[in-house]
Amino acid sequence: MDTHDSPRELATRLRDRLGEADETLAVAETCTGGGVGAALTAVPGASEYLDRVLVPYDYDALRTVAGINRETLDRHGAVSEAATAELARAARDLSDVTWGIANTGVAGPGGGTAETPVGTAFVAVAYAAPWESGDSATAVEQYRFDGDRQAVRERIIRQSLTDLLDAIGRER
Repeated sequence: MDTHDSPRELATRLRDRLGEADETLAVAETCTGGGVGAALTAVPGASEYLDRVLVPYDYDALRTVAGINRETLDRHGAVSEAATAELARAARDLSDVTWGIANTGVAGPGGGTAETPVGTAFVAVAYAAPWESGDSATAVEQYRFDGDRQAVRERIIRQSLTDLLDAIGRER
């Protein structure tokens, strides 16, 4: 999948694939502040598969809105593989949908650390297989994007949509 495709092109493909399979989606995004949801809802037909978009932006919202464990946040931080995986599973399970996708990141210009510099992002995709199949799964990828705040956020939005498309392709 080409992450240079526009968010609209990616969202159109997602609408078609999810619609064909009669599957549903929930989104939880932090650093993109609703950008993934905006990209999905810009394409007609989103209401057929998109259940909800959560935007828990700080630690308290991650705990109280998405149910991310305090221990996960204390141990790994909000921008981490562990927190992003939990966030994708929370989106999936709280919404009772087929797919949950989540992103976290440091878009800048500040907020980065030596361990998590500006431009760091995590994208997680959680799949809900049929009950008792044992096939439900969550995959997380880490990325490092260059550019200013807007460029980093745009790249994370495109990467989130791309990772979801790739995951859907693997499950079929």
